[in-house]
Amino acid sequence: MTAVNPRPVRHRLNLHLAALGLLVHPGLAATPPDLEALRRAALEDIFVLQDFRAGKASFVESPERHAGVWTGRGFRYTLLDLQGEGSLRHIWTTRGEGEPYFDWEFFVDGETAPSIRFTDESMVAAAANLPVPVAPANHLPVHNRAFNFYLPVPFQKSLRLDVVQRQPSFWLWFAQLDYRLEDASLRGARLYTSGTGERHEFSYVGLPHQRRVAPASTLPRETVAFAPRVLAPGAGEVVARLRGPAIVRELRLRWPPESRVRLRLRFDGGAGFAVDSPAARFFGPFQGVSFFAHATNDHSTYLPMPFREAAEVQVVNEGAAPVEVSGLAVLELVPRFAEGWGYFHARHQQTAQTDGHRLHQVLYVRGRGHWLGMSLFGTGHDHGGGDFAVIDGEGDQPAFLHGVNGEDYFTFAWFGQGAHHPYAVAHSNDAGRYRHHFENVYPFRKSLALEWGAFAGLSPESVAVWYQDSPDDTTLPDGARAESVEWDVFGPVPIPHDAAGRATAPRFAGLPGVRDLDAGRRFECVLVKERFTTGWMKEWSVGPMLNLTYVARHGTKIDYEAELGGNGHALLARRFVESPRRRTVRCLFAHDDPIELWVNGRRVYEGGPRFNGFESVRVDLPLRKGRNEVVVRLTNYFNRNFNWAGFLFRPEW
Repeated sequence: MTAVNPRPVRHRLNLHLAALGLLVHPGLAATPPDLEALRRAALEDIFVLQDFRAGKASFVESPERHAGVWTGRGFRYTLLDLQGEGSLRHIWTTRGEGEPYFDWEFFVDGETAPSIRFTDESMVAAAANLPVPVAPANHLPVHNRAFNFYLPVPFQKSLRLDVVQRQPSFWLWFAQLDYRLEDASLRGARLYTSGTGERHEFSYVGLPHQRRVAPASTLPRETVAFAPRVLAPGAGEVVARLRGPAIVRELRLRWPPESRVRLRLRFDGGAGFAVDSPAARFFGPFQGVSFFAHATNDHSTYLPMPFREAAEVQVVNEGAAPVEVSGLAVLELVPRFAEGWGYFHARHQQTAQTDGHRLHQVLYVRGRGHWLGMSLFGTGHDHGGGDFAVIDGEGDQPAFLHGVNGEDYFTFAWFGQGAHHPYAVAHSNDAGRYRHHFENVYPFRKSLALEWGAFAGLSPESVAVWYQDSPDDTTLPDGARAESVEWDVFGPVPIPHDAAGRATAPRFAGLPGVRDLDAGRRFECVLVKERFTTGWMKEWSVGPMLNLTYVARHGTKIDYEAELGGNGHALLARRFVESPRRRTVRCLFAHDDPIELWVNGRRVYEGGPRFNGFESVRVDLPLRKGRNEVVVRLTNYFNRNFNWAGFLFRPEW
């Protein structure tokens, strides 16, 4: 969500929000948050591993960008159409100045009339007035037109979410929706709205007890101090050995200014370190729920770390001078390490230099667990890109979660910064930001791969945090390069369309032939305004996933997200598969837009659009002995994954 509004700035939105008591005015101190209460709400049992299916839908929309859509007052657009049991867990949205663009309407379990209806302004006001703490924080004050809503919207059979246009036209609108499926934790509960006009109230039915208001644990706690010790350059020492079963509720570390130390934690004799990060990046400059800077190089984390028998805290001096380190751990003494608990993990990653088209790898981990979130540093301008996660890319039902742009992921808008406790704290893009998904973690059964988009010439850093059923280090710092494949790629080229958005030519008519590209010929690629000329380009997959969202950065900048288009682009990808004999191999293939899969000049699969985003199918690949050519012709349209382009291709040998 990062564009510049060419219209004159208006103040009606601020007046509306001020009247509702929701506006945070620059320069005025807000009421200090009760961080301890928020820690009890968000962190108490975040280590209990979840097993639902996380989902996300993302949108950047305007009448100018999306042909044939947003035609006037009363125009209805469906954002979600989910089947099964689950709940919507977070709405983030922003827009231009002025009156609300839409009425949001929720049709729960097959309703013909919406039981929940609001505008972006009234949803935040009503959530602020709900006295029951259903989420770690039910709402956030509106800052810089970032509207956040965290009340869960449960459903047992289905959920359809529409927006209905209130104005003849509008400038630009963004939204990200986080939800979960295959989750019965709110079975029998319903959320309703009441009221008229801009004044609404929320109420729950069938929700007699809220875990969030339960008292904090009364189990005993003890503080273990780490005696000061001096580490020589390059030396690493275990500064504390902790005995379990216990949960580390606070870990505090002090080290001298201008020094470089690395924090490593090992739990229950695990293979490798569960936590491995420079201390300055692990803790960050934050003063929030998860991390808190007491003073320069004196930091605490409150993310809980359960263990069965033993935990080791190791510090490594990575500087050129001796350093003195000290600290403490606050342990909650528990009777046992309970079934279903996960071990805390954190991993630092840094890309030496970005090229713009290949994303910065935040995490690639195998095993079972749930991802909580990340801190980012040095990511440059927010137009560089956003978050993209592949959950269980090695499993039978991969999930693909894609956001919009930088600050949007962190719950802010229009390059916003600040504190949205307990979910996020954002300093500058260089100094650091963190986002922890207390409202909707990302469970994984097989693996999780997460990346972040950035412009070329940067050296971004990240620290991922998650919980896993094993204390072992099962990360793949190289992005599973041994299992990844370098594809020949070309595109994008626009698909001609009329004013209603209908294609006026075959989808792939604008693509050059594979043999012409093999002959070294060059063709023009066109985004919206940016264009360049190229032949075959090279792009590595990350495991089985080939991400082509920013492939045009081989030849142009993609200055901001509007250049990704959305009314239709076509792309081409080609690789070779070796087979020791003639045979048919089953392949897991996932996509979200119209696509074709060809093997040795024969089309073996043709798939249409997927309304709710990526879906997986199994395709038979007829392979001959020796070298086999696999060609994918794909499209990229506006859908519920914003403008993400790519596919998953995983032969099941």
